[in-house]
Amino acid sequence: MDNTQIRFARFALRLIDHFFLRCFRGIVMADTQAQTARPDVDIASDIQEIMVHYPPLAADRPHVRVTVTDGHVTLSGHVKSPISARYLQERALEVRGVNSIQFDKLYDEETLRLDAGTKVPEGVQVNARYGVVILTGQLPEGTSEQEVVSAVASVPGVERVVTSF
Repeated sequence: MDNTQIRFARFALRLIDHFFLRCFRGIVMADTQAQTARPDVDIASDIQEIMVHYPPLAADRPHVRVTVTDGHVTLSGHVKSPISARYLQERALEVRGVNSIQFDKLYDEETLRLDAGTKVPEGVQVNARYGVVILTGQLPEGTSEQEVVSAVASVPGVERVVTSF
């Protein structure tokens, strides 16, 4: 294979991975063979440590909630990129004592921005920051600001919409 084919194959794999994360969000089961029960607080602490030691997630840490009940982990909140979300999911599965991970309420800015972008008319720019969607630009004539805000607010993961038209 030449370099172009290799680059295309890598790009295709990234697209497939991104599609998988968007379409099959939910619960992932850990390999539970020979795992011993651990206190939930220790499991949560280990997952927080994963975020501390991975620089792209360090800034996201205040925006991610980790809840553990009987070894079942729930990750919710917002991170900057789908790569960070995937890294956290995969590494959390490796923590001793984790039985399953639910991550359907863990959102990334990139996907949030793209999903919100499908709800706005031409001429409106969309940015996202930890669940807050910022709309700028110009509304087309005859389009109400409230309609656009309502449409964007309906996107899963959007906590607030700010406009500057």
